[in-house]
Amino acid sequence: MTLAEAFAALPPSLHTPILRIEDRAGICRFAAARAPATADGAFHVASVTKTMTAAVILQLIEEGAFTLDTQFDDLGVIDPALTRGRLDGGITIRHLLSHTAGIRDTMEDDATTLGGPAPGSVIGRLMLDPAKHWKPFDPARPDDASAGVINHFFASGTADARLAPPGARFHYSDTGYMLLGLLIEHAGGEPLHTAYRRRLFDPAGVADIWLAYREPARLPEVDQYFGEVPVLASGVSLSFDWAGGGLVATAAALATFLRALLAGALFRHAGALAAMQDWKAPDGMAAPRTGVGLGLFRVERDGMVLIGHSGAPAARMFTDRESGLFLTGTANQAIGAADWHWPLLALARKEFA
Repeated sequence: MTLAEAFAALPPSLHTPILRIEDRAGICRFAAARAPATADGAFHVASVTKTMTAAVILQLIEEGAFTLDTQFDDLGVIDPALTRGRLDGGITIRHLLSHTAGIRDTMEDDATTLGGPAPGSVIGRLMLDPAKHWKPFDPARPDDASAGVINHFFASGTADARLAPPGARFHYSDTGYMLLGLLIEHAGGEPLHTAYRRRLFDPAGVADIWLAYREPARLPEVDQYFGEVPVLASGVSLSFDWAGGGLVATAAALATFLRALLAGALFRHAGALAAMQDWKAPDGMAAPRTGVGLGLFRVERDGMVLIGHSGAPAARMFTDRESGLFLTGTANQAIGAADWHWPLLALARKEFA
């Protein structure tokens, strides 16, 4: 079976998959989509955004704003009266970047339940009020769990139910990246979407990417599905994830960005990129992840080792270092699509590597 045939045979449940394969020189070797999506169409990249957030944090570290080992509560991003006993006790920037801060994730966890998503989590509440527009944080209403995602973290009791000492275990956390987004705005003195564009996208030559709900859309966005439910057409607001998952992009934009990042073009010194790829395997991290860096993962399956990041609707931004291929795109399906890209990459290796 060829790559084109395999893509055409993807199950109907994926609805609107998009795939792009580039070689190490940046030449597109394959691009396809299922209508009404197009190969150059834009889609919600979800947690792929975390790589961009981490890159800006590493730039601020290069500029001397703080270090990887600076404790978050020492930086004055949030009133210490709110963070005391919740975000103190040694939680560093490195812990937040590597999902090892020992905190629950208010996006999917509540004070008593991990994941699910839990009934008292942000996504649990979103099921009751899907059109609600979430702010990242409203410091004027710290005790109002509806005022913002970080407000919810503190006011719902989720922040009080710590999981582990900092550094002791891995627990994937959008909350940690929301906090890092607040830090970017606090330390850099500009809105997050402005920081992304000025620091990352313009230098990398990436145009077709933007932070949804914070700046104008640059292209129409193809819908994503939760099972058989079209998320955007159903009126669901995806405003909740911001620095942890708020970007919309084309597959070509993701490939261009990842290539620039891994070439070191976005940093002043090689140490920043090396830190992002300083792979650790903490307790709690499961396959196919075999290493967590800072805003990047190493994932392995069937002898293939990829570096990059995934997003909830099965969005993908990876490079296969052995073959030099870059795989970007999305299944646009949040249920049952986690492995959609692996067989396609295996075929791409045979055809193009």
